[in-house]
Amino acid sequence: MNLPASRNPLRRRHAAVLGALALGLAACGADTDTNEATEAAAEPVEVDHAEPRLVVAYEDHVEVFDATTIESKGSIETTSAPYVQTAADGRHVFTLAHNDETIGLIDSGTWTEAHGDHGHSFTLDPSETALELDHLSYHAVSDDERSVIWYDDLGAFGVLDHDELEGGKVEPQLFEIGEPHHGVAVPTADGGFLATVSADGEATGVAVLDATGAEINRFETCPGLHGESHVGETGYAFGCGTGILVVDGGQARSIPSPVEGAGTGTLASDHESTVVAGALSAEDQPELASQLALYDTAAGTSRAVELGAPFSNLVVSEGRAIVIGTDGALRVVDLTTGEVTTVPAIAEWEKTDDWQEPRPYLAVAGDTVWITDPQAGAIHTLDLATSALETVEVDGEPGRLVVVNADHAGHDH
Repeated sequence: MNLPASRNPLRRRHAAVLGALALGLAACGADTDTNEATEAAAEPVEVDHAEPRLVVAYEDHVEVFDATTIESKGSIETTSAPYVQTAADGRHVFTLAHNDETIGLIDSGTWTEAHGDHGHSFTLDPSETALELDHLSYHAVSDDERSVIWYDDLGAFGVLDHDELEGGKVEPQLFEIGEPHHGVAVPTADGGFLATVSADGEATGVAVLDATGAEINRFETCPGLHGESHVGETGYAFGCGTGILVVDGGQARSIPSPVEGAGTGTLASDHESTVVAGALSAEDQPELASQLALYDTAAGTSRAVELGAPFSNLVVSEGRAIVIGTDGALRVVDLTTGEVTTVPAIAEWEKTDDWQEPRPYLAVAGDTVWITDPQAGAIHTLDLATSALETVEVDGEPGRLVVVNADHAGHDH
């Protein structure tokens, strides 16, 4: 079945095809008709190269696009705009519809199975997996072949192993922590977990749990805890009203904010760096909307970097923090030096106090950045190595997004 005309992207090219990017992400395989996501193909098709896809949230559905061509591969209806977060296998994507207090799971239909120094890549039509949870959630954190979903309404979290995500009825194992609160839980390398603890309904710190959920230790030194990110090989950082809390190997330490009186919310980092980037905020310091905090977790120090404009979401790739400013330009920040490079990308946009208002969002893999542009009804692809930009018009207002199966792009089987 073909997608309705209202969901077939209109195409408009504004730049030459990104040569190196196209080669790296090009899909080699038989062309197939675009099907509705709920009518997934019965058998996977092996392809010559990994075919990365974008999973993009809209107000009433989630659309899956080929990451190279921005052609739609299928859509799944939702009753509200969800958060989209990648699962532990890099193939599935959680849809966290907080307005409706529901959680779903999408099979993006693209994956690569590693075999030593090479991989075998496969595709299917996107589909909805048998996971339907009636819980309030904003965070699904995946690492070490496990995905952990935090339930705000229960003060608990559910755990799924990597191999549980394919087929059948998916039932997360439930771990109850305490009173309901807006929090987060993460898997640790030793098979245990870190989970937020609260007082009077507000997250105040982190408990260290073993594989059974039994508490080993706790650190209640992170008032107003919000946001988390993996750091280094085994650690996690949590945003606090006073800076960040870093927990690694069952031990914790706090790193003060670079700006007195300011807290840190959204965090981003990667396994290759011990530096965590974070968004600064303070009710009485609106100028912080254009500043980024860099926390060196090895040295225990922090610095503030002025970006020149407020920004949307924050992503990190290969030692660089990347944001999209309200002036339409990307800021690429070197995590080690704090040096800022500005790359023009899209038209100016307005950031309102309503965080649910449509705004641009970023996803990144290597030197490639994808930017949703609800104002223009478009998805942009930017090559950081060349600053070349390609734009494709799509129907509606694309919002939050993730990219899947991009790490293996360009690898032959």
